[in-house]
This record gives sequence, structure tokens and C-alpha cells, in this order.
Amino acid sequence: MYNRKPEGPLAEAVREIVEPQGYRLVSFSSEVIRQRPHVHCVLHHPEGIVLDALAELHRALEPRLEALLETRDLRVEFSSPGISRVLTSFHEFDVFCGCRVQVLCPGASEWISGTILSADEGSCVIRTDDGREETFSPEMITKARLTE
Repeated sequence: MYNRKPEGPLAEAVREIVEPQGYRLVSFSSEVIRQRPHVHCVLHHPEGIVLDALAELHRALEPRLEALLETRDLRVEFSSPGISRVLTSFHEFDVFCGCRVQVLCPGASEWISGTILSADEGSCVIRTDDGREETFSPEMITKARLTE
């Protein structure tokens, strides 16, 4: 599994605004569509995402991004990761610490289910449904997804 944490000045600006509010940046993209910058942020909060809080984040973040992109014609979108999100980068294990997950290892035919106990950029610890604590590195995971 790849380990691509969102990076760069725009992603850092987003983190500086959202993390003090308890949100985590799961993924980030920025592109120009019809000569207008579009910024898309996938955010996670352990207690869920509240629309009023997103409106506050938008009001705080938009002027910062406008300054960085040197434009006032900007589109900023937020979304949540969803209940059964497929994890696309190993850094997401840290973001979703405490959540239920299924992982598939190379050559395995069965998914391993459990709860993410801890994670950093080099490994994650999952308490499996049978009570064992297993440590995984990015190379040990072919696919992963959140579960309920």
C-alpha cells in the first residue's frame, strides 16, 4: 500500500485551519477547471461531520487559499470519507485510529477484520476480531477498507 500523505502549501494551510477543530485531512486535491481553481478536501472527525462546522471551516479557509492561489475566484469543496471508505494511502490508518477496518494481505484470500489501535507512517496495530494485536507495515497490506 502506498503512503501518500497530502502535502504542499495548500494542504498545510488546510491542516492549520481544520486540525485545531478536531478534523483530520484524509485526502486533498487541487485542479484548475475552466480557468478556476477547485480545491477538494476529504475530512474526518471522530464524532462525525456537522454542516454548520463545515461552513465555519469554509469561511476560515477560503481567504487563506485565495491568498495562496492569488485569486478570488475559487471553489472549495468538503466531503466526508464515507462509512465503507477504501483506504488509498497508509497515512489513513492514523487518521482513522479507533475505527473498524478490514485489511487484505498479499496472497491471502481472507480479509482480516478488527479495530485500528495505533498507527504512524511505518506501521499500524490492529486488534483483530479474535482479540490478537497484529502489526502491519505498508508492504503487508494489499487493500484496506473501513467497516461498520
